[in-house]
Amino acid sequence: MIKLLTVSACCILFSLTINAQPFIGLSTGISRDINQNPNYSFYHIPINLQWKPFRRRFNVLFFEANYDIPFAAKGMATAYTVNPSLPQSVTLQEKVAPYVFTGFAGASFRFYVNKHRDIIYINPMIGICNQNVIVKYKGYDKANYEVLNPDISSNTTDAVGALEIEYKFHNDLMVIVHMQTPLADDQDENYIHPLTYNSVAPLQLTFGYTFYYNKNKKRRK
Repeated sequence: MIKLLTVSACCILFSLTINAQPFIGLSTGISRDINQNPNYSFYHIPINLQWKPFRRRFNVLFFEANYDIPFAAKGMATAYTVNPSLPQSVTLQEKVAPYVFTGFAGASFRFYVNKHRDIIYINPMIGICNQNVIVKYKGYDKANYEVLNPDISSNTTDAVGALEIEYKFHNDLMVIVHMQTPLADDQDENYIHPLTYNSVAPLQLTFGYTFYYNKNKKRRK
């Protein structure tokens, strides 16, 4: 038991000391919403920026900013009129585009390293997320028709959590799987009626590059 604890302590110590080198990481890829949005499937192009500013051996803190650029999801809505000279109802195309920006603070822990010095990290994070959802109806004649209980654009900011599995290889390349929670408060209570979409919980797969500065040639992150 004592030997096991000793080995575990050494692994944790090595995990911390290997994170000593400052860097900036940039990655992009594809993202899919994994929150329960029954009416829409949201996909994004994520742009992720990581920054580890500290050189101290035992400091695993890093910061990350994520911006998810959406592909507009399409749906259908029905608009009605009381004008007897017009069709009683028409079908409209609805487009919903959630723009997501998140700022994180997290800790990076080495989970696995192979003989080529390729490393897998586990990165738990907490942050603040802003989701700006833009809703548009194509061909909507607002003067004569009305959509009952329409979706509306929303802008909500709240706390989120996230977990990353990060694989760094060939010294500077990286692959990241990023899993994020929905907003802590999913919908604003000030809305008159429930919206047909929920907040976005991105599941990202990104590929990128790590730029080291103040580089220590004897130690690689």
